[in-house]
Amino acid sequence: MQVKKQRLVLRRWINKDEQRSYLEVPFAVEGAVERIDIAYRYDRGENGGTVVDIGLRSPKRIVGWSGGAREAFFVGTEKATPGYLAGPITQGEWAVLLGAYKIPEGGAEVIVEVELTRPHGRWMKGDLHMHSVHSDGSYTIGQAIESCKARGLEFMALTDHNTSSQNYAALVPDEELLLIPGVEMTSYFGHANVLGTTDALQDFRVTTAAQADAVLGDARERGGFVSLNHPFCPSCPWELGFDVPYDAIEVWNGPWRGLNERALAWWQGQLAKGRRVIALGGSDAHREERFVKHGRPTASVWTETDTVHGVLAGIRQGRVVLQFDPDETCLSLTAGEYGIGETIPRTAIKGMDGIPLTIDVCGAKGDRVLLWSDRGIEAAWDIAVVPAFVEAKERESDGMESSGRTVQREIAAMLEFDAADNKDCALWAPEGAFAPQWIETENGQVRLRFEGSSDRLFYRLEARRSVEGLKQSAVTCLTNPIYIDQD
Repeated sequence: MQVKKQRLVLRRWINKDEQRSYLEVPFAVEGAVERIDIAYRYDRGENGGTVVDIGLRSPKRIVGWSGGAREAFFVGTEKATPGYLAGPITQGEWAVLLGAYKIPEGGAEVIVEVELTRPHGRWMKGDLHMHSVHSDGSYTIGQAIESCKARGLEFMALTDHNTSSQNYAALVPDEELLLIPGVEMTSYFGHANVLGTTDALQDFRVTTAAQADAVLGDARERGGFVSLNHPFCPSCPWELGFDVPYDAIEVWNGPWRGLNERALAWWQGQLAKGRRVIALGGSDAHREERFVKHGRPTASVWTETDTVHGVLAGIRQGRVVLQFDPDETCLSLTAGEYGIGETIPRTAIKGMDGIPLTIDVCGAKGDRVLLWSDRGIEAAWDIAVVPAFVEAKERESDGMESSGRTVQREIAAMLEFDAADNKDCALWAPEGAFAPQWIETENGQVRLRFEGSSDRLFYRLEARRSVEGLKQSAVTCLTNPIYIDQD
């Protein structure tokens, strides 16, 4: 098993005669590393009598200096602490720079802690559809970044309408958030996001399917990833057909509502026909609103590196899970070594009676988890949090409402807000539906198992929550499929 982190503790004694000199504490970087974290400490003495500044040198150059302003910093491939340069972390001798500004007569010991993080797979959360003042939004790029970080997101896509200026305004990397370049091709006959390149869209004036074919085809040739947005929205649907070049469908736009229900049903139909279409979602946030928030929905993407390239690679592979909010119900589906977005080859299941599926549920609050295949719903589980645990959490919150109840009311208010369109939202208990299995958990976390069949085209997961007082349900999480090779 590959070690994700390597920790080093380095010590340097600084003598009085080294005062007002620059010293180096070297360390080696061997193999692939995506991030270096540095922290240091020393006895500052009475009245700040000892002062040691700090910085960092790579094998090629000085990559940053913070003097005495920071006790810790990091540099990564595409993110870094202010004052330090992000960039590829090359192998060789690096050094922590120490500036011996004030040293007491007896000298001082500086302890430096170095942590090397190697590339590794992880889920990262972000928003794949948002707007700023570069088109018709009210957020500046900085405000959008801060809003996303406050919501616990790790990346955001810049998708202003028919312009690429936002991508150039965001060239400086943020310390915590990856910025994915993009644009939303916005025509009078439908919208489509192009992700991954700074200037992918050469023209947006599309009025026919043939023009859309040419424009989106050119965007893909330039390296863009194309997603058809809110295709069944009552006010701006996709009317240019589904034979144009595209890679994904936005099945979840903003809060859950009727237009998403229709997109989800269409996507399921395409999957059942054997077409492998990636499902994406994004907030489509333009400004501060009650229901529309950055990260609603959240796109959780499996990536091998903490980089824009890594996130885009995960999206292209369909390794995407959509959640109602960053901290809401999350589902994971695996079949042995194969996960969401991957294909199980026939050789892996040859001679097996079935396909053992493992379902991990986190953060459930009365959700119904549904296992779908090309045959429809194959199994269902109702995940209930036991009352004793709920009461304990409510006592801990000193009378504050639990997040589960708050979200429950939020979902109800959203569905009632535009009831005419939201009438298409699925019934909680449709006629003829089989009884779900009842599962109790203390913390909304549970592992489920199901014996799948190798003659299915795919399996995917969906979590829904009922709305008190309504017969409808809203999706709280859905996954892209695990596919099964039929050759």
